[in-house]
Amino acid sequence: MRIIVVDDEPLVLEGEINMIRRCAPQAEITGFISPKKALEYAAETPVDVAFLDIQMGEMRGVELGRRLKLLRPELNIIFATAYDHYYAEAMDLHASGYILKPIKEESVLRELGDLRNPVASAPASSAGKLFVRAFGDFEVFCNDAPVLFRYQKTKEMFAYLIDRRGAIVESETLITVLWGGEDDRSNFFKQIRKDLKDTLEQLGCGDILIRRRGSIGLLTQNISCDYFDWLKGLPSGVNAYHGEYMRQYDWAQSTWVNLEGKSNLWE
Repeated sequence: MRIIVVDDEPLVLEGEINMIRRCAPQAEITGFISPKKALEYAAETPVDVAFLDIQMGEMRGVELGRRLKLLRPELNIIFATAYDHYYAEAMDLHASGYILKPIKEESVLRELGDLRNPVASAPASSAGKLFVRAFGDFEVFCNDAPVLFRYQKTKEMFAYLIDRRGAIVESETLITVLWGGEDDRSNFFKQIRKDLKDTLEQLGCGDILIRRRGSIGLLTQNISCDYFDWLKGLPSGVNAYHGEYMRQYDWAQSTWVNLEGKSNLWE
């Protein structure tokens, strides 16, 4: 489930995101201070639920909801506001819910559990399609066929996210890893980030990607990988390791040193 939260007060936005994350820990949640930025995101990325403040300086929440509905007709809009007199206007938009601030956990759980447009769960088979080989040369396979990314840097970025084992990585860190901080690579980074998203979605594996504003990560529980199996001490991982790890990437050297130091654990 993809959720966006829009509020032009940064501290309120942060608190709401944390609250919603506690209620929906598996959801991909992205926050926006700017309604226009939220519209740009929704135009590019499928969104299931939107929590919207109503009184915002740049654009009223009801107008934002109307524009979001034009982009995503099945979007569930939940208004979160300190005022109850906008209820009729919100319902005219066929909103899924209406929460009075400060939002509480039980209110969020109630609204997410009774969405106007139910969100389809990802098919159980999608998690088993993807296999990542980290030992030797890094490679990604889907149904036993190598996955072809548009850019080599996309593949390297995916490799680094695998190396981080699900940790959310800031965009600035990824840019430094991929290009060593040379020049301004932010525009190219946006292209490879989109390439990764598009490629995974085309394979039916888009649910493994966590995209947040200024950062990105992976749901490792939905990925089959020899390195992950090695960390668990599984025979499939232990037997696959022959002293090499993502050998085409220099930054992988530190993990390789750690693997070598612990390889005797499984002997």
